[in-house]
Amino acid sequence: MGNPLLVINFTVPPEVEPEFNRFYHYSFLTAVLEKSPEIINIRRYEEFGIGGSLPWHNKQYLTIYQLAGDDAMSKVDGIFDRPAVCQVVKEFREWKDRSLRNFSRITYRQTWTHARKPAEGAFAGRPFFLWQLEMTPELDKQFQDWYEQSYLPLQVAEIPTWAGVVRYESVGREPVRHLTFFEANDEAGLLRCLTDLRAAHRIEQNNEWQKRVEPALTWHDATSFRPIFRMPD
Repeated sequence: MGNPLLVINFTVPPEVEPEFNRFYHYSFLTAVLEKSPEIINIRRYEEFGIGGSLPWHNKQYLTIYQLAGDDAMSKVDGIFDRPAVCQVVKEFREWKDRSLRNFSRITYRQTWTHARKPAEGAFAGRPFFLWQLEMTPELDKQFQDWYEQSYLPLQVAEIPTWAGVVRYESVGREPVRHLTFFEANDEAGLLRCLTDLRAAHRIEQNNEWQKRVEPALTWHDATSFRPIFRMPD
C-alpha cells in the first residue's frame, strides 16, 4: 500500500487569507518539512467551487503531508514539538486561535487503490473530488467491502477520465473516517467526471449506492479541491 497521510483541514477568513498564506507556505510548512524526516512532501488544496459543501467565503483548505511509512504515523505529534520548529508552531497556534476555524488533524493509512494510477503518483498537483464518510460500526465493513469490490471498479470503468482513485481510513480515531480521493488530470476533466457521475446509464448503480449508504451513514462531506501549493516539486 501507499504512504500514510496526515491531513489538516480548516477554513480561513478571506480578509486574512493572503497574510496567512505567506506565513503558512513560506515559514511554517517550509520549516516543518526541512526538520521532519518523517514527511516526504506537503501538498495544499483549496475548495473548488463546483459543488463544494461550503460557500466560497468559508471554503475548506486541506494540507496533505505524505508520511515516510507506518513508523512515521506514531511520530506525528512529535513533529510539531521539536525545538527547531517551536517558533513557527507558536505563530501557527496564534493564527489558529485568532482566525482558523473548523480545524481537524487526522492521520490515515491507505486501504485500497484502483489499478488505474497516474504515472507520477497520487497528490502530484491534480484536482480531486474527495468523499469523506463515517458509518455505523455494525454496517461499516459490509458497506466498505461492497463499495471497493463492486461499486468503485464499475464507476471507474464507466468514467474513463478519472486519473486514479485511492482510499484511506483514519488511525487511532473513533468513529473511523474513510476518505476516497478521485483524481482528475485537470479542472476541466474534473468537471466532466462529476457530470458523468450522474449520467443516465449510471442510474441503476447510483440507486444501489443510495440504498446501501443511507442506512449506514452517520456523517459525510463531498467536496472538490484544486492544488495551490506543493513542496518539494
